[in-house]
Amino acid sequence: MGGHKAGDIASEMAVLQIGNHWKETAFSNGPEASEWLDQHINLENQRIYRIAKTYSDLDGMGTTLVTSAFINDEIVVGNVGDSRAYYLDQNGLELVTEDHSFANELRLKGEISDEEARNHRQRHTLTRSLGVFDKVAVDFFYLKQTDDSLLMLCSDGLSNGVDQPLMDKVLRGKRSLSDKANIMTEYALQNGSTDNITMCLIENKSDSTDKGKEDE
Repeated sequence: MGGHKAGDIASEMAVLQIGNHWKETAFSNGPEASEWLDQHINLENQRIYRIAKTYSDLDGMGTTLVTSAFINDEIVVGNVGDSRAYYLDQNGLELVTEDHSFANELRLKGEISDEEARNHRQRHTLTRSLGVFDKVAVDFFYLKQTDDSLLMLCSDGLSNGVDQPLMDKVLRGKRSLSDKANIMTEYALQNGSTDNITMCLIENKSDSTDKGKEDE
């Protein structure tokens, strides 16, 4: 989390621990996967919380999280914070997740408009993240895999610097996934993004060998 102590440590802890445990799993459906993810995300949340309370130099550390699981023809997406998932298919590019930010919570309640939420002074103030409280609520979303579709997971360093129409244009292009990731990273930097820019692109194509790209 930008502006917080040891956010890089918290994010590394979450990715490594959850990822390592995930390798040992096997699920037959989406609800099983989401139940497992909810349990292990909360276990890691508690671990980050305890360590932050134990060491004064790590006090206040936390991280956002967005994750996906591909189970048969289903995609399970889970998120905490303002890291996002976007899904591109023949119907267009859809923002799957909801930001857990103060401004977006006001928008969901109908207290401010979409435009006001985009420019609100507390649009980056998180209402949920890993490591801040001893329990965290994870939102889950379920998608149907389709041919020629693409899932993008990204940090807010990207989504704050590249708007959705431009994402759509780049992701629909004929370039490799690596090139698309690099192009969007450059756009985000040119538009003044100063936060971590991380993304993962997952393409559903039988002949696809370029499965993902992470840029920081």
